[in-house]
Amino acid sequence: MMTEVLIRSPKADELESVRAVVQTVVDEIYGGLWAAPPLPVDEEDWSLAFVAIIGTRVVGVVLTHDEWISDLWVLRENRRQGVGRMLLARGEAEIYGRGFGTLRLRVVSSNSSAIGFYIRNGWKVNREFPHEKLPVTMIEMTRNSRSS
Repeated sequence: MMTEVLIRSPKADELESVRAVVQTVVDEIYGGLWAAPPLPVDEEDWSLAFVAIIGTRVVGVVLTHDEWISDLWVLRENRRQGVGRMLLARGEAEIYGRGFGTLRLRVVSSNSSAIGFYIRNGWKVNREFPHEKLPVTMIEMTRNSRSS
């Protein structure tokens, strides 16, 4: 049975839950790569994000800026259920709605699961480069149109 997922803007009383989801996933995926958890998480205005809700629980988040998917995080137990795909589609729609024809995102090159996810959803690797602050290599990915 497919679990019903609601994608919407977060409510004011959910912002701490949104930040907790981000912290949990960042620590799980990147903890130990350059530092021990808890890793520092950029202070973002999570009220501008979209969240995935199952029941009453925040299980994922997507945040965009200009033409960028700047954050997309889904709790481990809710992966491979379409949550990430739904959040990505919502983020892409938001960026297209701003009039951008090329969408961009960055991902740590060692995160092969995320890279594969984006490729399966129509994104292409654009370039590889060293992170500006951290001792990791980044991959920039792009998507040029809804049909590509």
